[in-house]
Amino acid sequence: MYLMVGPTGVGKTMLLKRLQAYIPGKEVTEADLPSTIPTVGTNLVNVTFSKKSEITVRELGGAMAPIWSSYYKGCKYLMFVVDLSNRMQLSAVCVQLVRALSSTDLQYSNVLLVMNKHDISNISKMEFMSLCMLNEIQQHACQKIDFVLISAKTGEGISDVVKWLQDAVLRDQKMESS
Repeated sequence: MYLMVGPTGVGKTMLLKRLQAYIPGKEVTEADLPSTIPTVGTNLVNVTFSKKSEITVRELGGAMAPIWSSYYKGCKYLMFVVDLSNRMQLSAVCVQLVRALSSTDLQYSNVLLVMNKHDISNISKMEFMSLCMLNEIQQHACQKIDFVLISAKTGEGISDVVKWLQDAVLRDQKMESS
């Protein structure tokens, strides 16, 4: 299962809409910006890469953070989205991330930490990683953790998320054929 979590207002729904509309090499403009409303509960979204490759991503609303862990069982791929422009939220994000990584249900999951809204943030990737001690967490976590810097609004970095998901699909296909 592909799961996407993160606090309220970090851009999870916008990212999913961008993934659904992704076309390699196509320039994304502000006019292409999809409208979104905050997710209440869960949202299931199909993301298609080719005729033979489609995944379903379950987005959990930020208000559901206290019960995110009930969705971790069977999760092979976790996308944890954070808002780099919201300094007030960063310490809570770090706690939520560590809590997720500590879950035994996620110990064999691949994790993508999606650092969104970097285009309007005054916090760099390195500063955020330092504030949350992500290098230390990455060294001690059971999971493989990847990091990507994006702007769901402008579309910057979306191709990196697509590549991570496509690599995940390929890993699954190899495991199934073995």
